Amino acid sequence: MSAFAADPVFTTTQAIWFAALLTFAVGVQIVFSPKRRAIMGGLKFALASAVVAAPGLAGVTLVRGAYRLGYLEEGRGFWEANLRSVVWMSGAIFAGQMAVRFLPPMAWLSRDLRNADRAVWSERLGRWLGRAR
Repeated sequence: MSAFAADPVFTTTQAIWFAALLTFAVGVQIVFSPKRRAIMGGLKFALASAVVAAPGLAGVTLVRGAYRLGYLEEGRGFWEANLRSVVWMSGAIFAGQMAVRFLPPMAWLSRDLRNADRAVWSERLGRWLGRAR
């Protein structure tokens, strides 16, 4: 019991929660970001929003949940299982965000999403500050 690593226990419920939360997050982005959606196009915007949101949601729902269950099945206490699973979750989120930021298909989508966001905010700040564009 002195080893830090445990065998993760993935369940169908974790996958369902991940899919539901990702669908909800992308839906909120689609509803509340009409200008960015118009700049990028609907499908590309939805895909880019999903790619950007996935590492955080996967880290919390899939990785942390699986390692927490693994530690609990190993006989660890509630607090120890939760705290140890936070380390795995943090590492998974960091690795996922680095992949989204730097690996080609995902990096192109996240870059386009940032550029659309920059264009929207540039226009908005210009309008607020009285600059004509």
